[in-house]
Amino acid sequence: MKFTVDSLSLSEAVNKVIKAISVKKNNPVLECIKLSAHGSTLTLTATDMELSIEKIIVADVLIDGDILVPGKFFSEFIRTLNEETLTLECSNGTNLEVKYGESYGYIKCLNVEDYPNVGEVKNDYEISIKNKEMKTLIGKTVFCASTEDNRQVLKGCLLEVENNKATMVALDGYRLALCKQNLTGSNVDKFSCIIPARSLMEISKMLGDDEEELVLKMDSDKLRVEIDNTVLISRLIKGDFINYKNIINKDFNAIVTLSKSQFEEYIDRASLISRISKNNLVKIEVKEGYINVESNSEIGNLNESLPARVEGKENIICFNGKYLQDFLSVIDDEFIKMNIKASSAPCVFTQVEKDDYLFLVLPMRVAG
Repeated sequence: MKFTVDSLSLSEAVNKVIKAISVKKNNPVLECIKLSAHGSTLTLTATDMELSIEKIIVADVLIDGDILVPGKFFSEFIRTLNEETLTLECSNGTNLEVKYGESYGYIKCLNVEDYPNVGEVKNDYEISIKNKEMKTLIGKTVFCASTEDNRQVLKGCLLEVENNKATMVALDGYRLALCKQNLTGSNVDKFSCIIPARSLMEISKMLGDDEEELVLKMDSDKLRVEIDNTVLISRLIKGDFINYKNIINKDFNAIVTLSKSQFEEYIDRASLISRISKNNLVKIEVKEGYINVESNSEIGNLNESLPARVEGKENIICFNGKYLQDFLSVIDDEFIKMNIKASSAPCVFTQVEKDDYLFLVLPMRVAG
């Protein structure tokens, strides 16, 4: 194999696919990047068998071939090269020569025959959605996915498709986020699957905030998307997602309408204090015409009042301040509603002018 390639294009491609290499050290092959030079293109592939990313770039291929290089080292090495054009050559399958200017280096290769075949995705289900709306679905929910290994289904987001609308839901046992967006097309009336949060975050990084159409192809095991000569294939999570509809309260004793930007400022300040005490507790007291935001720790305390429209009973409820910060950072509504049933019941935050997003969070229990 021998080819020349633009160093910046190669570096960008490596940085894109390396997100899929295995972080576990039990299989060296899965820590590698596969380079395939054929025709006039170079294809880079990385996978950990759960996530696979493939990137195609233009190259001047002199001799077709495939090799397997250590992913992390190759990425760091290519990043250091400032030459405009690189020449890569491997004649024996065991050593890759990288020429840059008058210099060169060698990288030991692994046996490319040992690299796994990710396999194709059957086009059983296909949906289309605008890039910006897919980015919204992911951004407004994925932060609620669990990071714990004991419940695999919660490490993903539930995608439900029905009546040409997509609903994405994520929860971790303490909070839940739900977002709805319209589809531009679908070959199925009703469908659901669980997509790993890690895969969704990589898809989001590939998307722009534009009107371009993204096509998601799925079968019972995998998801496939293609964006700008980059193909991402992800295994879907098997299992039954929690019946989230039974978790979301419908009846409330107090509904508080308040400025999102002001509330975010108050919560940010309160969290500066509360995070010192490690429990991140922020106390909210609902009064007629306003709410009171309070936090305390050994470094100090804070007590602020924020004007609000309050319908219903007065109440006191405590939250993990970080959970509120995460939620407030992903929405741009001018006003939001805080729907409270009781100090010990889940609190539901909803929109005022739209109904395509909600955030539910469990309150913190305070002794005494």
